[in-house]
Amino acid sequence: MESGRGIKEDPGKVNCPWCGTLNRGTARFCIFCGRRLGDQAYNGPRFLFNAREGNNSLWRYILTIILTLGVSSILTGIILGIFLGIILLLSHRTSDIFNMLSNPFYLLIIAGMVFFVAYIFLYLSVRFLHNRSFKSLINTGREIDWKRIMRGAVVWFSILSIFDIIYFIVSPGSFRFSFEPHSFFILSFIALIVFPIQASFEEVFFRGYLLQAFGLILKSPFLVLVVNSLIFAGFHWWNGSNLTMSLSIVTSAFIIGLMLGLITLADDGIELAVGIHIINNLYVSLIHNSPDSGIGNLPSLVVTPQDPYLSPIILIAAVLTAIFILFRNRREDILKVFK
Repeated sequence: MESGRGIKEDPGKVNCPWCGTLNRGTARFCIFCGRRLGDQAYNGPRFLFNAREGNNSLWRYILTIILTLGVSSILTGIILGIFLGIILLLSHRTSDIFNMLSNPFYLLIIAGMVFFVAYIFLYLSVRFLHNRSFKSLINTGREIDWKRIMRGAVVWFSILSIFDIIYFIVSPGSFRFSFEPHSFFILSFIALIVFPIQASFEEVFFRGYLLQAFGLILKSPFLVLVVNSLIFAGFHWWNGSNLTMSLSIVTSAFIIGLMLGLITLADDGIELAVGIHIINNLYVSLIHNSPDSGIGNLPSLVVTPQDPYLSPIILIAAVLTAIFILFRNRREDILKVFK
């Protein structure tokens, strides 16, 4: 028997209307996605289906995570250790090393090295362990949309700026302005290199690789979103200077993770999320920083103490504003995440 397109079909088999997997004709549930056969066709986020490309054995995911997060950090540590050893041999003063490691500029450079090496390991793992296109972690087949990245950045920058202006009008005494041209120039140069690497890596890894991986296991896109955001938030626990700040930062990271994940699933790609994440990190390092945050003690233009209770509430308002602006005419794209 042949279909209208001339493709021979097996009358003893049935294609899953959700994911397209070929199942036995007597099967009630799909062997791949677990959904009931005969239900309506899948109309959720197509981005999650990219994980079906290539090889998806559990050991491949475990090894990729170990290589990307573990081996990359160890390798960077070895390179850094050799570099510090050379400095010690040349200067014969351990104080020089301590001064370097306490300098926020050097810490940013080290962070950039870690994320750059992690990027390489993630790329190699996806290409050769999973036998997948690396672009499958970015979108559902279109070319990388740089305009989407810029749009996300512009929208989030505008929201942060407006909220800061309102905050300044309400509480001007909380703001401390400090501009040191030399230090700010150095910070700008380093930040413009490091944060695009760091933020885009986190989006590719969390909203691309891990989000799609959970999509293979969990049936609900919303559940995938929540689990992914919890893991993303957990990685920010050590950013706080004390327990209260750590809880506040983790809560804020969870809210940000929900927003970036929702945008990724609704837009079937990470470009908008990448733009938001990059500009967010540039904003909180160059323009408005808090000494209580994970990247404190930077010569930013404005410094204010962070309110651990108020900050997450303000962030929720900013997130809702961003989602409304980006998807005000795309209600169905948002709703498909909750199906």
